[in-house]
Amino acid sequence: MIKDEDYLKKIPAFSNLEKKTLDKLQTSGELFEIKKGSMLFFEKDVVNKIYIIIKGKISIFRYSQKAQRRVIYILGDGEFINEVIFDDLPSSVNAEAFEKTLLLRYDKKDLQGIMESDFQLTKNITNSMGKKIRRLYRQIKNTIPLGLDKKVAAKLWKISRDYGISCNLNGYNCRDFREECVPWTGINFNLTITYLADMLGSSRESVSRELKKMESRGYIKWEGKKLLVKREELRKFYREI
Repeated sequence: MIKDEDYLKKIPAFSNLEKKTLDKLQTSGELFEIKKGSMLFFEKDVVNKIYIIIKGKISIFRYSQKAQRRVIYILGDGEFINEVIFDDLPSSVNAEAFEKTLLLRYDKKDLQGIMESDFQLTKNITNSMGKKIRRLYRQIKNTIPLGLDKKVAAKLWKISRDYGISCNLNGYNCRDFREECVPWTGINFNLTITYLADMLGSSRESVSRELKKMESRGYIKWEGKKLLVKREELRKFYREI
């Protein structure tokens, strides 16, 4: 049981629901925390729990035939991790904590029962799956025609859109894109070159070379371990023919 119902308010799929539905969700859910690097489940596991992120990030990935890790998503606050398991098939992906993460879990059958009694919840969860499918479509679009330099730029732009934060320079927010806005956007987690390579399905060395080129062009820079990017410059670059 979830003692604090405010946790449910952090989940977009639980919005616009009837009070009795929220009561059921509060009664049947369970909160728990996992450490950075901990595995939530593995590919081919039979998973009978539905997991939702309250706070933190979870990496969803698979291994290629050459045992190379390929990151599919980095999921964040309020997102479902594995709603696809309603098809009763083994997991097709691995799920790992990218950082210390607070999670909410439900028994699959319990959540299905609640969905059957409230169509709005079913609709919301279907929309959650739909957003992931659209993200996959965009990833597929960016894999075939682009060189690695464009792929790196597109991925950094996407990450900065999802996890970009204000640089807090001169009182301007870097995400506003006002004419007077400071152009740098910070990535709000420790994005390593190795992890970026995993997301792109490329080698660390190749990605490192492309990052150095972008740094020399003034598109990105490092402040310690934090990466800052010029989102508009990246967007223009990867859209060039």
